[in-house]
Amino acid sequence: MKADPIQTAQQLIHSEYPACLLAVLGGSASRGEHNDHSDLDIVIYERDGDDMRRYTVEVNGWTTELFVLSLSSYRAYFDSGVMAANPTLQRMTAEGKVLLSQPEGEEILLEAKHDLDYGPMPLTLTDIDEYRYMLTEYMMDLTAVLNEGEKWFTVQKIMTLLCEFVLRVNSMWVAEGKMLFRLFSRFNPESGAQLERALSKLYRLDDASLLFELVERSLAPFGGRLLIGYEE
Repeated sequence: MKADPIQTAQQLIHSEYPACLLAVLGGSASRGEHNDHSDLDIVIYERDGDDMRRYTVEVNGWTTELFVLSLSSYRAYFDSGVMAANPTLQRMTAEGKVLLSQPEGEEILLEAKHDLDYGPMPLTLTDIDEYRYMLTEYMMDLTAVLNEGEKWFTVQKIMTLLCEFVLRVNSMWVAEGKMLFRLFSRFNPESGAQLERALSKLYRLDDASLLFELVERSLAPFGGRLLIGYEE
């Protein structure tokens, strides 16, 4: 059995980064939702340094990913996350388990929480039309004759765009991978459950009807599908 993840992370920080301003364990391990296949994600803020440094190491049986930022670099990464509506570093910092902090680190922690509370920039009408257009195109691709590989790549694009679109038009943050689906389902449990059923029906029965139904319902309040007449 692996060592306790929080104790492991604390030992690492106190051994290797004792002078850091702030260190936070993020991800499933910080929430007690980890398993034997989980890794540790730790974001570290130091006084000195330039660009962000990223390391992957092994500690007490844990694969551990370290994101090391400095006072001069972290804000640019925070701003990039805000502009992309995907504030990964703020989310890790504000929602994780604090391992070590100093007064300046507490200010960074409050800044991360403020960014999350403020929310993403609203989508413009142009942004909404771009999502409508891309979803329309990919749905048309899915109805065309595709080999199996092309089909599943197209499905992946549709479900990613759909989740992002629903979250963004409702002034919610997005994420990547499984976290995107988690945020989508948390925002609308009914739609999350339907998306699961739609994917299951598509993969098992080669039937995209439920997926198309969910996309159509999500686009309807914003004008539905868009193809002819779209301008970029």
